[in-house]
Amino acid sequence: MSQNTLILISKNQEDYLFTEQVAKNLGIQFQVANTKEKLHEILCSNLGCFIFWDYDSILDDRPHEAKFNQDLIQYFERHRVWHRIFALSSHTLQKVVQPGHFNAFSKYIHRNYDLEALKVYSYIINSILVQNPFETTATGIEDIQIQKTRIGNSLRKKATIEALGIILERKTIPKRIATSIIRAVDELILNGIFDAPIDSAGKRYKHHLNRGDSFDLSKIEEVEVELITTFSFLQVSVTDYFGSIDKEKLIPLLTKNFQTEEVNSSPEVGRVTSGLGIYQILKSGLSLQIIIEPGKRAKFSLFVPWVTNVRQLKESFKFFCLRVK
Repeated sequence: MSQNTLILISKNQEDYLFTEQVAKNLGIQFQVANTKEKLHEILCSNLGCFIFWDYDSILDDRPHEAKFNQDLIQYFERHRVWHRIFALSSHTLQKVVQPGHFNAFSKYIHRNYDLEALKVYSYIINSILVQNPFETTATGIEDIQIQKTRIGNSLRKKATIEALGIILERKTIPKRIATSIIRAVDELILNGIFDAPIDSAGKRYKHHLNRGDSFDLSKIEEVEVELITTFSFLQVSVTDYFGSIDKEKLIPLLTKNFQTEEVNSSPEVGRVTSGLGIYQILKSGLSLQIIIEPGKRAKFSLFVPWVTNVRQLKESFKFFCLRVK
């Protein structure tokens, strides 16, 4: 009985080669499910499975696969396995969200399977499979360097953002992309300081404070910022130790934002609906992983490829992944 298995539901040869290589990188099994019965057999005989599904078979409205997909969706809903599904797609995340199933599986991989993307996707999937995803574990990633700091005062954020700006400048990241990254990380840190803390009654007791106020944070209120640099990408992770993000509210908000043509980005709206910060991160073409351990901690990880222009960013790896532990 295998602990972890990657299951592929796709007739796309690229998907087959990709899934086979990811499984090899992770040292786990890889199986193909061509029928609902085969999928059920694999799921019943393995303790841990994740499903890679060619979601373009839904988006492209392929008549010859309509009945199969309808049966699959019914199976996923009946057995509650949406959280195990990665949507493989050649379309943007915005288009994947619109059909309305994104709130169920909440894992998306853009179909870009070059060598660097494959390494990054293996790294991301590994962090889902490991017992403690809050600890950094490299899989097939070379020259990984990790720096961590804890923000113990609300104004310490400024120094952290400045340090990030220096790293991006040294790597010659285009100013437009660097600005998006800095704004995104700034918003994630602010959310960790002001929105994450809750009292025993579940009230967000720092939410009303002015974002420019200076105050010390208690040990549990401290926000951890982790910078991971590799040959392939920069990862910036922001962790709070409350885990107060509600998936049931977060994903519908994200879905609604993607279906809205214009987003009000005023400071007041940003404070009321923290999902707007996540929306802007993904809209900018960056990748995001969210890991939540309810009542304990939440980790938001932003992934940035080393690119020299916006075109390269559009052609690089892209994913969104939400895991509730």
